[in-house]
Amino acid sequence: MLTCIKGRIALTTSALGLFTATAAYALDPSLAPSGNFDLTHWYLTLPSAQIVDPITLSNGYLLQNVFYTDPNWGGMTLRCPNLAGTTTNTHYSRTELREVLNPLDSSYIDDSNNWTTAIGGHLKARLKVDRVSTTGDSSRVGRVIIGQIHGPSTEVIRLYYDKKPWEAKGRIYAGMDSTSDITTWSTDIVSNKNGDGIALGELFTYVIQLKDNRLQVDILRNQGRLVNTYIRYVDPAYRGLNLYFKAGVYNQNNTGTSSDYAQATFYSLTHTHP
Repeated sequence: MLTCIKGRIALTTSALGLFTATAAYALDPSLAPSGNFDLTHWYLTLPSAQIVDPITLSNGYLLQNVFYTDPNWGGMTLRCPNLAGTTTNTHYSRTELREVLNPLDSSYIDDSNNWTTAIGGHLKARLKVDRVSTTGDSSRVGRVIIGQIHGPSTEVIRLYYDKKPWEAKGRIYAGMDSTSDITTWSTDIVSNKNGDGIALGELFTYVIQLKDNRLQVDILRNQGRLVNTYIRYVDPAYRGLNLYFKAGVYNQNNTGTSSDYAQATFYSLTHTHP
């Protein structure tokens, strides 16, 4: 079992969805992200498409205005511009962590670094989305992927936060691929209609669980008192294929101005495989 978290947080949000502290953090704002989070089983993809390996990442790695510690509360902040590099066969830039089960094996596609539906996995993140893109193609503005289960060439699930410039709050929904790359879209797991939704800067938790072909997503708000749940059965062809979690900021806007970006700050991150 892997548990990648150090410390706990006590937080509330105001009526306006703003993020305030109500108790002392165990996270230390003076430390690099690896001082507050166990990053030994993750690698980091930068907006340049460069990869930071687990050893480097877990030894105090920082990159100004890209990957750093929130100076107020000690969270792990990831920022990604709209216009930057891309990895092979992708169209968008990212500042994103990729799960690595065996950091001593530098071949990340090997079985030892991944898991299967039979093993199952549980990803839990507590975070706030600080900013989304505001310029460029209207169909891409405001979209960011904050968590994934990835397969060899398709995604079992991509969890989106999406807020347009004219909207007061954002919504959360999922995209799920079959192994033949046919995408199914969920309804809104958290809607931003009728005054609902998650504001920028508002703390929330997501949990992604997969066992066999049963996928469950939970979104927890208001200190866990409000839970939105989405359950789906995934393509059975994923059985036996190598899977892995991803978490961070995968900016889904590759248009707009060079100064535009998406950003999120994580306050806990846990991935386990029972």
